[in-house]
Amino acid sequence: MMTSAFSIAATHARALPSNVVSQRYGNHMPSVKIDTDTDNGNLIAVGDWVAWDYFAEAAVTSFAGKIIAQDKNGDWVVLVTNPGDAVFVYQKPLTPYESPEQLLSEKTMYNKAGDIVRTYVLTKFDRITVSTEGFTGNDPAVGATISGVTNKKMVVA
Repeated sequence: MMTSAFSIAATHARALPSNVVSQRYGNHMPSVKIDTDTDNGNLIAVGDWVAWDYFAEAAVTSFAGKIIAQDKNGDWVVLVTNPGDAVFVYQKPLTPYESPEQLLSEKTMYNKAGDIVRTYVLTKFDRITVSTEGFTGNDPAVGATISGVTNKKMVVA
């Protein structure tokens, strides 16, 4: 298992697989070798099988969802309405640091290009939680629809 990468200079998405079927062994959780730096909460697709326990990364071709709530910490809850070929990247943050405190924040953590990360296969009605940094397009808001994925971020229509 790799140690997470950290950057105090940049803010990264914070995420949680809130209520995802694959989190409870109801679906697969493929490991994927990522091509570029990737935040938790980004969406990618599973590419070709590479080795015994991981796949290559591919671009998402379809995904749809709806923002249904905002958590008290400001993160957004997305209801998956059409998972398409998207999988949810979530690698539990691992750090060798006990301080400084800013290195312990998930907003400073990202997954480095070349890392093999855990992904969650999404199913209709799954709920995922992602901070504002995980979206592109319009500003996230309760009731907004997610029309797809660009550069691994959900597109707010």
